[in-house]
Amino acid sequence: MKASTALDADLRAVLHTQHHLIQTLTADLDGLDHALADGVDQTHAIADLARRLQGITDDVAWLEADDLTGFDPDAILRLAAERASKVDQARVRLGTHPWPAYVRHCQASLLTHAVDPLSPYEALLTLSDMQRLRDEAYEAQVRWDNWDYILVGVSGMLAALTDVLLVGTPQTSPLTVWLKRYHGATADDWFGRWTRACEVACKVPYDAQAALDGTRVPGMTARSHRLQSLGHDPVLGFVFGVLDILRGTVTGFSYEHMRGQHQFVILPSAGVGQEVNLIAALLRHLAHLVTDVTTPMGLPPPLLGLFQGINAGHFGSKGRTVGQIARWMYLNGYDLRHFLVGGLSPAVIEIVLRAGVMLRCYAEHGEMTLDLAQHPKYRTMLLAAHGIAALANGGKVVLMQGNPLAINLAQWYALIGYMLPSVRFWLFDAQRLRLEHLAQITTPDWEQLVHQSAALLTRVAAQEAYVVTLGEATVGGGDRGDTHLDPWPGEALP
Repeated sequence: MKASTALDADLRAVLHTQHHLIQTLTADLDGLDHALADGVDQTHAIADLARRLQGITDDVAWLEADDLTGFDPDAILRLAAERASKVDQARVRLGTHPWPAYVRHCQASLLTHAVDPLSPYEALLTLSDMQRLRDEAYEAQVRWDNWDYILVGVSGMLAALTDVLLVGTPQTSPLTVWLKRYHGATADDWFGRWTRACEVACKVPYDAQAALDGTRVPGMTARSHRLQSLGHDPVLGFVFGVLDILRGTVTGFSYEHMRGQHQFVILPSAGVGQEVNLIAALLRHLAHLVTDVTTPMGLPPPLLGLFQGINAGHFGSKGRTVGQIARWMYLNGYDLRHFLVGGLSPAVIEIVLRAGVMLRCYAEHGEMTLDLAQHPKYRTMLLAAHGIAALANGGKVVLMQGNPLAINLAQWYALIGYMLPSVRFWLFDAQRLRLEHLAQITTPDWEQLVHQSAALLTRVAAQEAYVVTLGEATVGGGDRGDTHLDPWPGEALP
């Protein structure tokens, strides 16, 4: 850490000194041109004197004593010495120095010219450089603008209106009421006939309400057995239901009315025997779920059965636990069909927000690949929109005097589904993605710099470097097989 701080201070002094020198050189460009012109004039003067001296040497036989009157033989030496002094000064200025000495020289230069050595690095950049840095920064890729806020707000409010006007409760939702009018047991169409045939052929052990010894599972009735047996859960059933079919058991929760407690149980089923084929068990389970969807009680919503295991809480005037509230919700009509209707609320957000983002990206960047669920900015926008809709659903529950049937499970599931990856991103992935973004920006420029450096070295080596040919004799070297050195362009070997 100390080494990094010291290096930062050294670099700051060096960069500010170079920046000051560039500004000074730019301001004094005319004076520099004049100085260069003076140097050229001195060179011309030396060359002129050399020519004159050569003429004098050629005509030395014709010289007389009067011809040398006023001739200063030291003029050439003085001009040569002056020119050599200027060359030495330039060579010293361009020479290399050890890093600490160079840093001390830069610091002294800053103090001499009254330049603040603690000025921020941004002082070295032009306005265009600053704008480019702002546009390419990682924060710019995840920063919201006004259109983003508007899009999130509109999609969230539309989802909230959908929840209030179309979802409501199982008794007030027009869509839920319409779906529940269809009963597979009485329908005289192909689906009704197919479900009745599957109901006879695809009996399952977890449909029984009693154990193998005839003991009834506590609290399990014809109306509640689909909630209490986890095999009927639309999601968990593909694990617990298939296992029950293979083992001939019923897995779920018992319920004691007096204590209001649910207990997890696995009992040998009094229903049909076990299945030995995994594929047959899976198909039997799937067909059985389809036959139960259109029954008066229907299937429970996904994961609602797990809430029975939470024997905690004290809600409402009767002080019900979370498990009791989940049981009450299902017995009062909150089934899979109403859950699907509640899915309209998060679906509105997904459609409106995703369509808006894609249309904007197409308008600004043309055709491009865009994964909203993986992009940090758009994932945060989706999370915020679902948060607005979930908050509105909470307000609906409050306005309906805490009626649990007003809870939109689909909306809350969607919120949780986006919140968990976002928490992981905030805790673990933010720094990694920031470094990957910086690497994505700098890698092309670095590769271009390396390529141009290699091309420059190749060109210099081809034009100015000694050519080494192995296996050839040197000049005057006989047959010793020594290397042969070609001279520099315009230069002869000694």
